[in-house]
Amino acid sequence: MHAELARSRLVIVPGLVDEQLAHTLYHVLLLRSWRGEVKHDRQAPAADSHWGDATLDAALLILKVKIEEVSGCRLLPTYAYARLYFQGDALARHRDRASCQIAATIHLGATGGRASPIWFEPDIAVIQRPGDAVVYLGDSIDHWREPFDGESFGQLFLNYVFADGVRADLIHDGRRGAFPPSLTTPLGVGMPACSL
Repeated sequence: MHAELARSRLVIVPGLVDEQLAHTLYHVLLLRSWRGEVKHDRQAPAADSHWGDATLDAALLILKVKIEEVSGCRLLPTYAYARLYFQGDALARHRDRASCQIAATIHLGATGGRASPIWFEPDIAVIQRPGDAVVYLGDSIDHWREPFDGESFGQLFLNYVFADGVRADLIHDGRRGAFPPSLTTPLGVGMPACSL
């Protein structure tokens, strides 16, 4: 694992994805909201949430190489998640579940205001622009967002486990058959093994 990630439990990565791709994904979330194609969760109950679909899963697979480079580890994809926050929405302080050993939050875009910073313990606020990411140890560091004061903003979350770790069985987050083997191999060629 890269020293900065091991020490700080997070790495800020400006421009992890192209700004045009970020805006495209943001507009996908806006269209889904307009069409009522949304879910909700307990961490940000009023926000629109999205998971388990081909668009997000493709981003999970395509961006895996970049997340491996940042983390310095071979990774297995577990799941992707996206959220569209609206005025007043906040994200409760939490740690992610076991399938989020290495997590990335990528800012997609905002309307009517600046996206709320993401906070990490002990008291680190990260302000992101479209395409910027924070790669972090999702199940090892508390993170949250204060209430948003604009119209909407979108975030993409990508989650992985160490390929050679004890959680390797969490690949695809238990969704057997959701990913063809041809799209998930080879694993991080040239990357060292990591485990916690």
